[in-house]
This record gives sequence, structure tokens and C-alpha cells, in this order.
Amino acid sequence: MKIQLVRIKNFRTLKDVTIPFDSITTFIGPNGVGKSTVLRALDWFFNGKPGSLTEKDCSFGSIDENIEVQVTFDDLSEKDRAALGKYVPDDATTFTAWRIRSPNGSDDRSANAKSFPDFNPIKAASGANQKKELYAALRLSRTDLNLPEAKTGTAVEQAMTTWEASHVDQLVEAPEVLQTDFFGFNSSGKMSSLFDFVLVTADLRASEESMDGKSSIIGRILERSVDRTAADEAIAEIVEESRTKQQKVYDEKFKPQLDAMTKQLNAVVTSYTPGRAVTVSPSEVELKAPRTTFQVAVLDGTTETDVERQGHGFQRTLLISALQLLAETGAASAEGVICLAIEEPELYQHPIQAQTFAKVLRSLAEDAGKRIQVTYATHSPYFLEARHFEQVRRLTRSSTETPVVTVHLATIADVKTKLDGTIDADQVSRQLDRLVTDRLSVALFATSVLLVEGDTEAAVLYGIGDRDAIGRLESLGLSIVPAGGKGGIPLADAILTCLGIPTYALFDGDSGFEARANLAGKKKADIDKDRNKFSTENRRLLKYFGETEVDFPPEQIGEHVATLSDHLESYLETEWPEWATSCAEIEAAAGIQLKKNQYAYRAATLEAKEAAPEMLKQILNKSVGEQT
Repeated sequence: MKIQLVRIKNFRTLKDVTIPFDSITTFIGPNGVGKSTVLRALDWFFNGKPGSLTEKDCSFGSIDENIEVQVTFDDLSEKDRAALGKYVPDDATTFTAWRIRSPNGSDDRSANAKSFPDFNPIKAASGANQKKELYAALRLSRTDLNLPEAKTGTAVEQAMTTWEASHVDQLVEAPEVLQTDFFGFNSSGKMSSLFDFVLVTADLRASEESMDGKSSIIGRILERSVDRTAADEAIAEIVEESRTKQQKVYDEKFKPQLDAMTKQLNAVVTSYTPGRAVTVSPSEVELKAPRTTFQVAVLDGTTETDVERQGHGFQRTLLISALQLLAETGAASAEGVICLAIEEPELYQHPIQAQTFAKVLRSLAEDAGKRIQVTYATHSPYFLEARHFEQVRRLTRSSTETPVVTVHLATIADVKTKLDGTIDADQVSRQLDRLVTDRLSVALFATSVLLVEGDTEAAVLYGIGDRDAIGRLESLGLSIVPAGGKGGIPLADAILTCLGIPTYALFDGDSGFEARANLAGKKKADIDKDRNKFSTENRRLLKYFGETEVDFPPEQIGEHVATLSDHLESYLETEWPEWATSCAEIEAAAGIQLKKNQYAYRAATLEAKEAAPEMLKQILNKSVGEQT
């Protein structure tokens, strides 16, 4: 079983959010929006001790409301179904459970904390016949529910459970008399053998997780990897032998003395209370066999040191290595699914190590046989593959008096729908494997995005921003993304906007192509082919952005897109001749031709005299939402 859907209500910054989960689920967004809170809410659901939440954990002072975490699981195995029993009838494909902290402080985990109100009288009925009668009456009065026929009391219960599993959004809190404590606490319930949630927080100490404890990462690895049974049994025999021998010594050395003492004591006792006596003898020796434990130390050359004496980078590496091993050993064992939840997996990691860790965990999660689910809260593009944008959950927070957290996500179906009429659905899948998605990893962390055709456009526009102040555009959260040509702009825009990231686009009209083609001696047939290509691309892009379709658009700034009549170099040579002069000076100093060199273009933009063209400044202002 794996997590399919999570709903969190009234938990810290999360007033009410619903989040679909994948084999890998990546949470991104600014600091303070609730990324880590999602992981901590799940940790409370699975591992939290009773009473671990207080009124301070309620959202913005809502102490009179329940704190609630609802988790829906799918991909149920036969082992899952057998363990969950009546909660997962044959027709049910999902299983939902709740953990609820009430305003009075009570803390309950249940598989039936919620129910469909119309089912409550049936569930409360005292006998099978009454259940069947009430169920039959409900089927007749509520045909919209499409309830199946059920001829036994058991069949009625299964039908209701199956319906509720498929309509969780219509359930409300069940009457207390119908609720049962399904799980128990501290992994003592049925779920402990089916699903193991392991959270590595940003402040987790490797020294603590390296101890051989029940809840530590090393402890979990040892439980899955090392069979302590034989050793513990042998030690228990040694302890029993020792206890027997010790008891024998006590009997031999103390019994004669204690017998004499008993005789003397009773002579006095019986003078006060005739008919009663006492006895003094060696107490039974109580020895308990210790549990076999292990320890982790660090060998630095030939010197052995404690984990806590190592640097942050090594400690984090040890945690990550142990986490990976836990996943691998867990997958090889008879245990259920392991969900690895990691807050800032990039913390203290060398970039190469971070990339390696991301690849290894993705390979584990994508291997169905491994039974592993992974979720991150990250600020690093190393743990985010734009090719898998549908696994990204981008959180934003409103600036209202009572902030509201919104979860943005984009499915492939969403993107295809947005591109309908611009790119064929089958072409979308092929384009996802092209370069454009590799360029989006950083953009997904941006506050806003300006989409351009190529690297040189991005270099010039970043340069214009730097003319005012170095890093000015980046400080405003703007990412300028080369889409790899006009054809990549709609797909990139669709992905970003579905994820709630404001975008603006700039592309070349290429109206000067024919003059350049004639100068190059191109044939008329080739020129006609190019004309058709450029005009088709221009019309497609203008249509996508809701602008008037023309073959070759003029220089203009629209609501969502701007166009240059020709390419950028032609525009700059006309509107900013000092830029062309600066380019020529850089080429002369380098001794080579630097046309289309993004670094040369950025340098030329910074060094060019006179002000940059007003149109390009306006495009940047549009891109950052007029934040200048």
C-alpha cells in the first residue's frame, strides 16, 4: 500500500489542504509556506505519541476545531487486505484512515472516524435483518448513490465501506458510538507491519539516529538486517545458568545462618502470637537477559571517534547513507512499504553527492518491487526533475491577515488540455523528453518567469537588470528561461502556469528572414518554405497567448507576451547601436567572433553606453509584475 492522498486540517500553517501523492512527491515553495509542516503532519499521523500536539499546533488560534490528518492509501496488496480485514472489502481499491486531536485533548486514530451520514442508522442497527431493511430502503430513496444489492448483513457493511472508500469527499465525522480505535499508538497497531513512515528532519542529529534504538534509522536497519534471535536465546541460556548457580551459592552460604536466625526469631515471635511463625531464606535471584545492541563509530584513518564529533557534512552523509540502506534492506525484507520523508535532503551536501542521492532514491522509488515511496521538502533543483513535473507540489501562502496555503500541481492531462489547439496531445509527450524540461528545474522555484527563445536573449535581459543593480532581477524572484526556440515556449508556459507560477513570454517575429536569405543566395523554394515555417510558428504562439494572429507580428507588448518584429540582434542594432559597438569591441579584444555567445552578449549589455531600449525594460517590468 502507498499513500495516494493526504488531507490536513487545522495543523499549524495548514488550515485545510488536500495533496495527491506519487511514488516521489516533491514539495517546493518559499520558506514558511508549510512544506515541512506537511511532512511533520504525516509523522504525527504515523508515529506521534499521544498528547504530542497542543493548542499551539492549531492553525492561527483555532483551538475549538479538531486537528485532523486524513490519509488515503492505494495499491493494496493481498497482505494489506488480509491485515485490514473488513475495512477493505473486495471491491474497494483504496483505504482511508484518520487521526484526530479534539479540542478536549483526546487523540484518536481510526479507520471509520468519518462516515456517510445516510449510512449511520444502518451501521447502528442491532441486527442483520434490520441492517438489510434499512439498506434496501436507502437504495430505493437514493438511487443517485448507485448502491449495489446486498442480501446479508455482512454484504451490507461491505457495500457501505466500499462506497465510502470511493467517496471520501462526502464523508463527515461519524458519531462517537460508531468509531473504533483502529491503530493503537506508537506503531502497536496493524499498520506497523504494512507501512513504515521515516522522517529525516533538517535538524535531525546523526548521533541520535546512529544509536541502536527502536525508532532510530540504524535501529530500523538492524531490525530488518540482523537476526538477533539466536544470540538472544544463547544469552538467555547463559543468564539462566548464572541465575541457577547464583541461587545455589546463596543456598549453600546463607541457608545455615538464616535457619539459625529463623529459629531464634520464631522463639520470640511465638511468645507474642502463638500459632504463627516466620521464615528467612535467600531471595530468588532475578536476572534478565539484556537485548543485544550495537553501536556505530567513525574510523578516521586508524582513529575511532564518536559520530557527534564529526562535521555537519559527514553527519548528514551518514544519515543519508543509513536512509538509503534502510530503504534497500526494507525492500529486501518481508516488511511492508517504507515511505522516506526528507526535509532539505540537500543540506550540507556536496552537489555531486546531492545529485547521486537524488538519483539513487528515484531509482528505488520507481522500482515497483522495492515497495518504497519518497517525499522531499527541498530548495534544490538537484532533487527536482522537470521531466517529472507532475510529481511536484508547489506551495504558496497568501498575504492576508489569516494566511491561506494553496497547493499547486500540474498533471500531464492538465498540460495537454491547456495546449489543446496549439500542440497535439501525442506531440506533448514527445516534447517532454526534449531539452525544454531540463531548463525548468530552477524556474520551478521562481516567483515569476520570463520565457525567451534562446540563451542569448536571456543573457541580454539579465544584463539589462544588472545595469541597475547586480542580481536585481534574481532578487525579485524572476527566472529568465530559454525555451530552446519558439516551439518550446507553449509547453514551458503550460507547465509553469499549471503550477501557479506567473509567466511572460518574448519571441522574435523573424520578419527580416527573407532579406537575409536573399543575401545568402537561398533558392526561392527554400525561402517560401521558411516563410511558411516562421508564419505558422508565429500564428501558433499568438493564438496560444490570446493575441491577434498575423504572419509576422510587429514590435508590441501584450498582456502575456511581447514580440519583436525581427530577431533580437536586429532590434538591438537599430534601437541600441551602442550595444553593437560594445559587442564589436569585445570581439576585437578576444580576437574571435563571438556571435550568439551568451557571455559576450551579457558583457556587451553591461558595458554598452546610453540607456537600454525602453521596450526591453517594460518587458522586464511586466515579467516581475511591475515590482520595479
